[in-house]
Amino acid sequence: MLSLSVTCVSPEVENGRTNGIQPAYRPRDIVVFECDPGYTLSGSPETQCQDDGRWDPPVPVCERMLQCPSPPAIANGKPSVQVSAVFTSGMSVNYSCEPGYALTGQASIYCTASGTWSPPPPQCEGVLCIVPEIQHGRKVAGRGPVYRPRDTVTFECDPGYTLNGSHQIQCRDEGTWDPPVPACTEGKQVLCIAPEIQHGRKVAGRGSVYRPRDTVRFECDPGYTLNGSRQIQCRDEGTWDPPVPVCIQVLQCPSPPAIANGKPSGWDLAVFTTGMSVNYSCEPGYSLTGQASIYCMASGMWSPPPPRCEEVLCITPEIQHGRKVAGRGPVYRPRDTVRFECDPGYTLNGSRQIQCRDDRTWDLPVPTCIQGKCESRLTAGVRDNLSILSQWAVVSKFVKGLGPLIDGAVCGY
Repeated sequence: MLSLSVTCVSPEVENGRTNGIQPAYRPRDIVVFECDPGYTLSGSPETQCQDDGRWDPPVPVCERMLQCPSPPAIANGKPSVQVSAVFTSGMSVNYSCEPGYALTGQASIYCTASGTWSPPPPQCEGVLCIVPEIQHGRKVAGRGPVYRPRDTVTFECDPGYTLNGSHQIQCRDEGTWDPPVPACTEGKQVLCIAPEIQHGRKVAGRGSVYRPRDTVRFECDPGYTLNGSRQIQCRDEGTWDPPVPVCIQVLQCPSPPAIANGKPSGWDLAVFTTGMSVNYSCEPGYSLTGQASIYCMASGMWSPPPPRCEEVLCITPEIQHGRKVAGRGPVYRPRDTVRFECDPGYTLNGSRQIQCRDDRTWDLPVPTCIQGKCESRLTAGVRDNLSILSQWAVVSKFVKGLGPLIDGAVCGY
């Protein structure tokens, strides 16, 4: 049986905290500890109050951890520094270089138990490509002397030699050339016939002469689709690989149907091909009936039928034992308002004034007239003003509490 008279003194830990603060604890109570940032727990993270008033295991201590300074800065690069300003043992940071520079050394360094970073931070050295040279040929563009990433070089061969490879190469971020440096081989140069397509055009590779490795890209005119590869390359034997594509006319749909009091999106486009869609929207005061989107089908027809824009009208509001005193129109459109009053001997339950909303509902709901003690003109006047501000529900109790002043007022209309 636990002794209710035995208690344990509230444990305290410097540079740390517990999960609760009590002046005393009973046997079997447990306390959990944690240390402040920059400190590490030495001992058990939790302890329990014993029958003899001791804490077991003993209360731990928070020992200060050795911290590392901010990671070293490096030229043309930076470390991935975390939000925390404290760097403790075991934490790491990664370095990255600016464009045009390559990392030399280990990308990650670690905060050691001695409070220093290890290994030394890396360096960011400028990326350079080896100067490209070819025999029996020359550079006609990009003559160095230093080549950095994104630099390009264009070659041509001496008469009687053929270029084996790409005429233009580019220095990559890792210091290599892409494509590789070409070579000039002895023999008659092979050329590809200039590729042409109907109902389309070349968007890249418009040269009049095409040598092996030259590429051409195509696109088709509106209303046509490309049958074949968008990009082709001149082969060593003077043929195009893949073959030159063709532009095939695609079945089109007519302009989207017009609708009264609305319009489709994209109606000004010149061509509507299979799979395209348009969305309809209505003018203010009209509501969409049907599916908002229609699609151009493979048959050249639009499906489903276009929607309709119908005028937004609210149902005519009527109340028993009362009448409309404003807004007696036969048709009610958005923003139209109606005001009511009840017959003598009846009290209005709800708002005196309501408004037609865009979704065909009334805001607030249509009131009712209930039989009972008539309301005074003073009460009605106060409620009219408050109804306009949508605050009648908040102050209704105050108005009802006016007591004899309201009871003595004159009823009727």
